Amino acid sequence: MVLVTRPEPGLSAAMEQVRALGWQAMACPMLDITPFAPVAPEKFWAVLVTSANALPALRDWPRDRLVVAVGAQTAARARQAGFVNVEAAEGDARALAVFCRARGITGVDVLLASGEGYGVELARDLGVQRVEVYAACKREALATEAAQALQGGRVEAVLLYSGKTAEAFREALGAEDVTALSAVRALCLSEAIAARLNHGEWRAVTWPDPLEQLGPAV
Repeated sequence: MVLVTRPEPGLSAAMEQVRALGWQAMACPMLDITPFAPVAPEKFWAVLVTSANALPALRDWPRDRLVVAVGAQTAARARQAGFVNVEAAEGDARALAVFCRARGITGVDVLLASGEGYGVELARDLGVQRVEVYAACKREALATEAAQALQGGRVEAVLLYSGKTAEAFREALGAEDVTALSAVRALCLSEAIAARLNHGEWRAVTWPDPLEQLGPAV
């Protein structure tokens, strides 16, 4: 069994991908997402997005406007939303900064659409404008079925797609849950996410591309 910790949008798609590999997938979202008001495109010739959760705020943007996504999965979601000029970095904020500097996607006429409290250093680094377009609040407990599966030794892996998700998952665990982690793999989207975990608690902590690390069920 594989626990999928990301919220919607993305939870359902990740569950389908896990099942396509032959695993049983169980929803265990660890964040609640609250969208804010949409953002007007104004003078911005490009927008940076560090999560697919930012995309609903761009509903009024021209679909040919440049969108630079933090990674391939967010880029795919942007294309699904109708954007046709989409670039992707390699999966975390550091890679996004390197990508943008190399291509001159910097300055005050570029917008970073981020979650509440996210992206401050990235915006400062690139000299771009920043707007908060959603809030991500941690859940304090695992879903009941997920906790039972973990304690029962039925969980092979946990998929972790953000640092805040990783923190929320760990903070929600009781002592019995933590003991059970020694038999579970943590599959992280990036090294930065993996760095938020105590590797000694897990059977293994790997990155990037959680689905590739998961592999087919045998």
